[in-house]
This record gives sequence, structure tokens and C-alpha cells, in this order.
Amino acid sequence: MALIESALSAENREIRARAAEFATDVVAPRAEEIEVTDEFPRDVMEVAGDYDLLGILLPEEYGGLDSDFVSYCLAVEEIAQESGAVAESIQGHTFAAVPIAQFGTEQQCDEYLPSMIEGDTMGAMLLTEPGAGSSPSELSTTAETHAGDYIISGEKAFGTNAGVADLHLVVARVQPSPDDSHGVSVFLVPGTNKTSGFTFDRTEFMGMRGHVTGDSTLEGVVVPDDGLLGEIGQGFRIAMGTIDMARTGLGAIGNGIANAAFDHAVEYAGEREQGGQPVGSYQAVQVLIAEMDARLDSARHLVYNSAATIAYESGDTRTSSKAKFVASDVAEFVTRNAMQVHGGKGYRKDLPLERYYRDAKILSIIGGTTEIQKTTVASAALGL
Repeated sequence: MALIESALSAENREIRARAAEFATDVVAPRAEEIEVTDEFPRDVMEVAGDYDLLGILLPEEYGGLDSDFVSYCLAVEEIAQESGAVAESIQGHTFAAVPIAQFGTEQQCDEYLPSMIEGDTMGAMLLTEPGAGSSPSELSTTAETHAGDYIISGEKAFGTNAGVADLHLVVARVQPSPDDSHGVSVFLVPGTNKTSGFTFDRTEFMGMRGHVTGDSTLEGVVVPDDGLLGEIGQGFRIAMGTIDMARTGLGAIGNGIANAAFDHAVEYAGEREQGGQPVGSYQAVQVLIAEMDARLDSARHLVYNSAATIAYESGDTRTSSKAKFVASDVAEFVTRNAMQVHGGKGYRKDLPLERYYRDAKILSIIGGTTEIQKTTVASAALGL
């Protein structure tokens, strides 16, 4: 991390150290168990709350740290070095809590934020739909007004923490729709075990095991008037308000996974002997190590440039998209070649390398595919 060390504040360093301790003492001993059982590590998430890692971006008055986005990225990178699944679960939770802090009423903030910061209440944002992707303008989920309540019906897909969360932020289109933003709005919906008509079907993936993602169905779910987050028509602003942070955060997670794989490759190349000398003395291996090292540094440059832009300016979609697609690609490149350095051992399940590789792959897809990120960057560069 020498790349940005001189620019870090004392608070940045303290939060990074706290995350590193949590990753080493809590996550590392559980990482393989989470991988094998594929169960959501609620107990680990609760301990993350004890370490004050669930409220990094949230106000102090509710128990948060009210720190900057650089601190957040440093924290999730440290955690991802031990478990990408835990880091992504924290990411999904964080970006359900942040909109409440930004747009919630005093009553909503008082009700939800303290327990979300402590880890007692898990959060999820349900935006993506089977036929609309993550575009709020194409949503088919509706919220019909009826006797002071909202009746929500529709389907959601790829919701991080969906079903295991205690609180879901559901993006829906209010009917009858007013003119402003076609009525796209956000609603606070309790977990499936507390809400009639709200069901969840978990999807199994090749990686990020323990990180719960799946599809949700809402059939006539009743949400009272005080369950509206913000105002009717603010849904697009609320849902997309964290997009630059979410993309950059995914880049930081990718850096963490890649760094763990790189460290394994360097250690193995120095210890494993072939022909009477360490395999790291062979030029072919050295080339791989050099490329991994350089690409990882380039990804860090982009991610922390984006994080600093968000923390100290106003964020920039072109910058966050570059950070996201480069870090995702680098994570896949580094994890794949760390396996290559290990030869046949790299493919064995008794080493974590194949887990790193499987975990890295999803990063080029979630939060907007690499192709979408490149289109965004090119469009901005060309002034389209």
C-alpha cells in the first residue's frame, strides 16, 4: 500500500488497522468454513459491527464513524484478502444503510441506523429486475397507493443479502404514476419472515460462497405510508446515488482478492525448488510476477483515485467506472496467474487459490459488467 501511504490520514490508517485485525482474527479462521457450508455468516457480520466496520460512512449520532470513502475502501480491501464473500456482504449492507442516512426521516434513521451499524439488522437493496437489469427507468415492479398504504408487486433479481436481510430497500414505480421521474420510489420492507407476500429464492454461484444473492418476489406486499424512503419520484436519485461508491468499492474488493493471491504466488515462487533452484529464479515465472505486481498497483491507483474523488470532491462516474473494470480485470488476471505459478498445486482445493479465482470472476459482472463500464468511460471521453 506504499502507493498511497503518504496521503492517508491518521483516521484512514486507524480504520485500515481495525479492518486488518478483524480480517485476521475473525474472518480468516472462518473463511474456509463459509466456503464449504455456503451459509451467510451472520455471526461474522455481527462482529464486524463490534469492530465499527458497518458504520464507516454513517453519522456518529447513530453510532457510526462518519469517516470518508477512502477509509471504507481500505477496510473492504483488507477484509477481501481473507474472504471476498464477507467483504461483498458488508458492501451490500453498507449501501442499504447509506441511503437511509441520506434520505430517511428522523424516525426512520432512529429506527434502523443504530441496529444496522451494530450488525443486529442486516440490509439489502433490491433494484435489479429480470427484465430491466439495474435501470430504474425500466422497472416493472409497482407500488399501488391504497388507503394510505402502498401495495408492492413485482420481481427482483441478484439482490445482495436478499432474504437474509432484516430490511430491504425495494425500488418500485408508484401507480398511478405522477409525472416526476415516472414515480420511481424506494420503500423500506422488513425481511421475508416478517412480511406477507415477500418470498426469496436463493441462487447458487460458482464463487463468493456464503455471500447470499438471489431473486425475490413481492405479491401484494403492504407497506405503510411511513415506509416510503424520501419522496415519491426520488427513487432514481436514491438508487443511483451510491453507484460511484458501489463500483469503486467493488474495485477495492477486487484488489484485496488479487493481493492475497499475489502474496501466495510470491511466497511459493521463493520456496518451491525445481532443478535445484527456486522457481522464482526462472524468467518465465518472473515475468508473471512482474505483470501481476504492476497491474495490481495500477488497479490501486485507479481505485483510490476514485475513492479520493468521492471523499473530497463529488465523485465522477467515468473515474469510478475505470476503477471498477480495471480492478475487476486485474483481480481475474492475478488470481489466474497465481494458480499458474503454483502449477498443479494451484488447482487443488486444499489451497485457497481456486477460491480466489472463482470469487474474482463475479466482479466483472456485478455492479455493471465490464462492457458497460467501458461504454460509460468511452461515452464520457467522447462527449456523447
